[in-house]
Amino acid sequence: MKKLAVLIAMLVMTFSVQETFAHHHTRNLQTEYHHYDFEYMPGDKGGYTGASDTEIVSVLQAKKLGSSVYVKLKGKIVSKIGKEMYLFKDNTGTVKIEIDDDDWKGVKAGPKDTVIIEGELEREQGGVIVDVDRVELAN
Repeated sequence: MKKLAVLIAMLVMTFSVQETFAHHHTRNLQTEYHHYDFEYMPGDKGGYTGASDTEIVSVLQAKKLGSSVYVKLKGKIVSKIGKEMYLFKDNTGTVKIEIDDDDWKGVKAGPKDTVIIEGELEREQGGVIVDVDRVELAN
């Protein structure tokens, strides 16, 4: 009888513990919802999917901005001027850009292709350079 009472007490405690933690995680087969009010796919390595907070600016506008500003430009990469250094042009002017080999991420673009680049604007003794983090073909 004593063993039965202990067994019942253990079962009650197990269900109580599960119920206590149930408000933190409600599961279905595909997504998990957390008390932070967002959902995610377990194991998903996604990122932000909303609108970009960086508007496309012209080369002329970018050159007027301060150093260490993140910019997005649309135009053409017209020539290679050094190792990982290129000349970028839109209808307002040209600017030197630096694209590390691993930042191309498979994109292939020539002087006739319109691209969108994103990166950090840097002021150096030789003028303005954009250190590009992302290159994509424009639609």
